[in-house]
Amino acid sequence: MPRSLFTSICCLAVSLGPIRAVWAGDLLAYRPVARVSGTIRVWGSPDDGWLIEELEAGFRRHQPAVQFQDTLHGPESTFAAVYMDVADIAFMAREIRVPLETMGFEWVHHYPPFEVAIANAGLGADHGAGRLAVDLAFFVNKANPLSCLTLQQVDDIFASDHRRGGADIRRWGGLGLTGGWARREIHVYGPAPDSIAAVYVRRAALGGSRKWNRGYRTVAGGWSEVLENVARDPNGIAFAPPVPGNLGAKALRLAAGAQSGCYALSAQTAEAGRYPLLRTVDVALDRPPGTVLAPQVKEFLRFILSREGQHIVASDGAYLPLSAVSVREQLERLQ
Repeated sequence: MPRSLFTSICCLAVSLGPIRAVWAGDLLAYRPVARVSGTIRVWGSPDDGWLIEELEAGFRRHQPAVQFQDTLHGPESTFAAVYMDVADIAFMAREIRVPLETMGFEWVHHYPPFEVAIANAGLGADHGAGRLAVDLAFFVNKANPLSCLTLQQVDDIFASDHRRGGADIRRWGGLGLTGGWARREIHVYGPAPDSIAAVYVRRAALGGSRKWNRGYRTVAGGWSEVLENVARDPNGIAFAPPVPGNLGAKALRLAAGAQSGCYALSAQTAEAGRYPLLRTVDVALDRPPGTVLAPQVKEFLRFILSREGQHIVASDGAYLPLSAVSVREQLERLQ
C-alpha cells in the first residue's frame, strides 16, 4: 500500500540512523545513458508491491516512454516466469534454489540465470511471508559465555562433512569454553533443512554441504519458536534473524576467519559489508552469455542502483541499501 512521504522519511531514519548519509552521499544520481521505450514485464511478490511500484514510478519520471506490466503472485512463481519467457525481470525475495529452480532454467537455456543485487537483506522478519531475505545471526543462551564464532566454527558445529576442511565440534570446549562448559554437548536448533534460510546457510557457511549435524533439531513454527528453544536450553545454538523478544537468547558476533574481526549484525555492519554472512535481494533475468541487456531493462536497473533508487529501497523499510562499493560492482556487471 502506498505510504505518505512523512511515513517514508520516518521509516528511513529509524531503519538506518547514522548510516543514511554514508550511502546517500556516495551514490551517483541517475542520468539516462539512452532514451528508451517499450514494456518491461516484472514478476514479484505482493509484499514487494509498494517497493516495485515506487521504483517504477521513479524511473518513469526520467523515462516516461517506458511502461510496466506487473504480476505479483509471490516468491514461488517469480523465477519460473523468467525461464518461461513471460517476465523480463524477476524480483526475488529470496535466493534462487539450487539446483531445484536453476535446473529448469538451465535445461531450457543451457546457461545459468543472470542475477543482479539491488539491496541488502533486511534485519527483521515481520515484513510478510513473501519477504524472505533477512540477514541471519547465530544465537546462544544468554548464560553461555561465548561471544564470537568464525565461519569455520559454524561449519564445524552445523555440518557433518566439513567442506571448509575442519572437523566435528560437538561440545562447547571445542569452541574454547572452559570449566563445566567444556564438557557440555552442543544442541543445534533451526528451521527445516529445506527452508530458504537453511539453504542459504548451507551455501554461504557450510560450503554447499547437504549433510547437517546429525543432532540438528528441526523447530516447527517461526523464528520466535527457534529462539525460544535456545532461550530455554543453556546448551542450545541456532541461526535466526534478530526478531524482537526472546531475551533469553543472545546473538553472537561473527568473523570471516580466525584472523578477522568479529562483527555484530546491525544496519551499520550490513550496509558497510563488514558482517561476513550477508544476504542480498536480487533480480533475476535471462541474459545469454556475451549478449547485452535490452536497453529499457538496463536503464531500469541503472536507476535502481542510483541514489534515487537506493533511497526508495531504504524508504520501504524492509531492506537495506547497498554500499557504494557494491553498487559499483553491480553496475559493472550490467555492461
